[in-house]
Amino acid sequence: MTALNAWVSNLSQFKKSLIAFVLGVLVAAALPPLNLIFLLPVSFTGLIWILSAAKSRKQAFFAGWWFGWGQFIAGLYWIGVAFTVDAKTHALLMPLPVLVLPAFLAILSGCATLLTHVSRTRSLARVFVFSGLWLVFEYIRGVLFTGFPWNAIGYSWSDILPILQTTAFIGAYGLTLFTVFLSSLPALFGEVGTSRRTATLSLLITTGLFVTFYSIGMVRIPTSPVKNFEAAPLRLVQPNIPQTDKWKPDLLLDHLRKLVELSLIDNGSAPRYFIWPETAVPYYLTTTKPLQKELSQIIPSGGAIVTGAPRRDPEIRQYWNSLAVLGETGEILDIYDKQHLVPYGEYMPLRSVMAATGLANVIPALDQMSDFATPDRSAKKVISIPGLPPARAMICYEIVFPWEVAAETSFSWILNITNDGWFGTTSGPYQHFAMTRTRAIEQGVAVVRAANTGISAIIGPYGRVGKKLALNETGIIDVELPLPLSDRTFYARYGEAVPIFLVIAFIGIGIGIHRYSRKSLS
Repeated sequence: MTALNAWVSNLSQFKKSLIAFVLGVLVAAALPPLNLIFLLPVSFTGLIWILSAAKSRKQAFFAGWWFGWGQFIAGLYWIGVAFTVDAKTHALLMPLPVLVLPAFLAILSGCATLLTHVSRTRSLARVFVFSGLWLVFEYIRGVLFTGFPWNAIGYSWSDILPILQTTAFIGAYGLTLFTVFLSSLPALFGEVGTSRRTATLSLLITTGLFVTFYSIGMVRIPTSPVKNFEAAPLRLVQPNIPQTDKWKPDLLLDHLRKLVELSLIDNGSAPRYFIWPETAVPYYLTTTKPLQKELSQIIPSGGAIVTGAPRRDPEIRQYWNSLAVLGETGEILDIYDKQHLVPYGEYMPLRSVMAATGLANVIPALDQMSDFATPDRSAKKVISIPGLPPARAMICYEIVFPWEVAAETSFSWILNITNDGWFGTTSGPYQHFAMTRTRAIEQGVAVVRAANTGISAIIGPYGRVGKKLALNETGIIDVELPLPLSDRTFYARYGEAVPIFLVIAFIGIGIGIHRYSRKSLS
């Protein structure tokens, strides 16, 4: 491996950049839906070697930037598919999500490699510092400009449930930190000046941590099924309406009829609660009394329809992407308004600036996008459904933010309604589901997920997936609601304080090893 590292170091800067780009693409293949985890040590080892050969800060920055650009192009290409739904209006904008957004996000990867270079650490110290800095900039990506925490490296374990159990203690970001660290350690075997003892010890650390995580996960997952709430039969409805047809005025009533017909299928079950996906009702349900009365006729005694529907306030002319609870008497019993909107998808950032600068005239498709309103920060997050325990409501994109699940009041399960029909048969819906599954483990509660299309499923508090409907499948699933864990998980109690502490510890250990090594040599 030393010879391979030397070969990489002697390449031209152009070839190093090209290799860094390819290594970043391999990272995307390690994430859902492929989950080719064995590619992570290849990618991060190669990046560490390229970084170690950097002779300037510029070279160090661009080692990470090219790596990040490859990772985000391959990992986020599916966003561009949404721009084909109304191709006449938006197709020309596809380079923005497919190339420009990844280029912007890659700046953060470049900052991680740049600061690692500036630290002047070597060998094991560099791996500790690099891993910590990588997660620092993952956090920045998760909060900058409302945040985009998609495809953190820890989600590469989404198909290995025992390893995924560690998120109950350290969260998805803590798992990301350890995954980057373990994937970078093999670089020590090819680094000149690193003793065989240090490299071997690193390999033992890698093996030991993996075995430890896997063993803890195996012990944590019970062999018996989790018990369910009594008298809480749910029917999740996935209508699978093509996004190209979703808002055609002459089809809206047909879409609603399809939801009702699926809800009333007689398969021997007796559901009490119908769970419909995001914007399933294509009308302003909360202000349309006749529609409320009509829909209430299909609700069983003591039950409810829980559905996504746009909501408006005609007096102040504001609109919300909402979830409504409709009771059997035809009354709206509770409402949740989406609190974390998607930039450019649900609202237009800096619209006034666009108008003032004339950019709206240059790119009219952007100016034509409608804006949903963001509810007040004090708006409730936990909803009440008659006969069911309190639920943390989350609409679509909101569930990818692990730190936003915590609410002002306690909850016993998470209700996630979504519509992944924008993204076709791509990796996007699978990535979204993997993150949703992780939220269940982190919080120790079940997640009930209803999608227009995507993956509708019941996920238990240990992340075990029960019944589900696949992407592009039309149908229903009748499920019982699992009980939450008797004790809150460690992560649920302390949240992101846990991985943030680990980040500080990793960077501190790296600096400590570096200083100790310098003293030993002096």
